[in-house]
Amino acid sequence: MKYFALNLTAVSPLAIRADHAPDGVANARYIAGSALMGSLAAVYRLFHADRIVEFEELFLKEQIQYPNLYPATFQNALIQDAQLWPVYPPPQTAQTCKRYPGFDALQDDEDDERHGVRDSLFDWARFKLASPTRNARPPAELLTLLHDQKECPTCGRAMKSFSDFYRRSQSGKQQPMMSATPHTRVQTHTGIDRETGTVQESILYSREVFQERTRFWGMVKVPEELAEAFAGFVRDVGETGLVRVGTGRTRGMGKVHLSAQPLPDEQYDFAAFKQRLDAFNSTFRTTAAEAKLELDPFYFALTLHAPALLRDDLLRYRCGIDEETLAELTALPGQPGPPADSFRAIYQATSTRRVTGWNELWGMPRTNECAVETG
Repeated sequence: MKYFALNLTAVSPLAIRADHAPDGVANARYIAGSALMGSLAAVYRLFHADRIVEFEELFLKEQIQYPNLYPATFQNALIQDAQLWPVYPPPQTAQTCKRYPGFDALQDDEDDERHGVRDSLFDWARFKLASPTRNARPPAELLTLLHDQKECPTCGRAMKSFSDFYRRSQSGKQQPMMSATPHTRVQTHTGIDRETGTVQESILYSREVFQERTRFWGMVKVPEELAEAFAGFVRDVGETGLVRVGTGRTRGMGKVHLSAQPLPDEQYDFAAFKQRLDAFNSTFRTTAAEAKLELDPFYFALTLHAPALLRDDLLRYRCGIDEETLAELTALPGQPGPPADSFRAIYQATSTRRVTGWNELWGMPRTNECAVETG
């Protein structure tokens, strides 16, 4: 697989509907991968109407993984120009100070005071490991394991959940982080009478949109044999202004510019993955040893960077990832997966959401589905 950093810049306002309810006003927090793929497919049919086989390879056979594009508009100049740095959604266990939220400033000229972001996953994992079923401890001692997530370590004020997308450096020992600050506004429109073509009375509605020059980032996974075709197509249409995303495109909205840059393969090879696993396991074992807990052989965390549609054998939607599901997901192609009892879920923070969409080819909405939420 080849990895590309896909950068999208809004030339005109973007209206990405959060829901298909008739009275929906709120904008989605990011550009869904299905919306990106549909927009590129529409432009590809205009540019290369005769390349039917290549169109099928790029858009119909699910060989290319089109990502969600997350906001990548940052106030800090150091982060703003780092187009190869990945943008991630935060885990649901992330916390920040309620009074001074956000990551620590990277430069001294930062105006706003911020007290950083912490992950409460280790706190909850230690609390679960120290539960009476495994260790006989008094309740008061168990609650001390959760004390760090109650108050900000800097100012002592209350903590709250952190939901902003963030960007992290991938080089060097220092890995500065910065949360994205996408700018939105509300636009008011009038309805048009289909018979006269003029403004229709009593039809006035508002929509939230991303402002011009808002940036988005996503990582595209492409098979090696399709890498040149994909990169060449994005290079040909990226600056033409023909790519339109979202709704309201007949009203001048949705015009974007695209660029795709190859990412170093060593960032996503198996050795880097193994190093991250070992680092997480060693860090958690160190914190758990301080609480004098009984430990299992190896620990790892699973964080969803996009909603996951999972079904059981009876086609029922799953609301989380248990040991049985994890055993199925970790099975190698053509081989049986590991037994379910080789895994043990310590703690999970999950929620579900409804996934909707619009099929432009059919001109109909997609089937509503239930997915495990991002984070």
